[in-house]
Amino acid sequence: MNREIYLHTGFLPSSFSMYAMSLSSGLFLLEKPAWAVAVAAVGVILGWPFSILAFLPLTFYSLAKQFKQAFLSGAVTSIALLALSILIDHCYYQRWTSYVFNLLVYNVLGGGESHLYGTEGPLFYIRNGFNNFNFCFILVLLFLGILPNCKEKKFQGGFRNCFGPKLWANLNGIFLYPIYPFVCVAASAVIESFPDLFRDKYNPYDNSIIFMKAKFLRPVALSLILCASHSRTFSLINGYAAPMEVYKILEHHDDAGTVR
Repeated sequence: MNREIYLHTGFLPSSFSMYAMSLSSGLFLLEKPAWAVAVAAVGVILGWPFSILAFLPLTFYSLAKQFKQAFLSGAVTSIALLALSILIDHCYYQRWTSYVFNLLVYNVLGGGESHLYGTEGPLFYIRNGFNNFNFCFILVLLFLGILPNCKEKKFQGGFRNCFGPKLWANLNGIFLYPIYPFVCVAASAVIESFPDLFRDKYNPYDNSIIFMKAKFLRPVALSLILCASHSRTFSLINGYAAPMEVYKILEHHDDAGTVR
């Protein structure tokens, strides 16, 4: 008898917040601040409440652009989701409670063990960042220094959103998943702005040789990142694929017979 094995990824709150942050940032860049705040509320309440640290800067900028619409959108979404979650919690636990409140009390107000999964020093961010993003992470460290020299106006929105990941990395714990999309956006902005570092700031139409050659830094940087990323992927497949190999032979389990 053939058996079908279905594999699925875990539904993690940090991953859900990461998707919400990507969508919220995209809506903000599309000049839809009210929708951006609404999605941010969904990511915080239904996803991970601690991700509010990363959503705060984007929310403030959205309120500054359209205060009334953004405020009403965030307030209505938050109240509706909190009320719905409290009703669902009451249905299951037979008492009035809120998982958002309980989570904050447990982790922030001393009700739980903040070092449950271990503690790390500041260097953890650098090691973990380079391990996950290789040369891309180095470009992110240069983001704040390089981008102000960029002449393109299209990066201004991304420059503002950079403050979200910065605040998250400075104030939160070891979980960095919600800002992973920002890492890629910041690195791509730095790569795009490479030629601007060699442009004559007094000549917006500068086409000097050094400026033209600087454009070749883009494919070089992308090639290094792609090679390192594929190498890590192949290394993970080669070194940690044992569970997947076991699944391949489970359908032949009945044919193996019993061991005597």
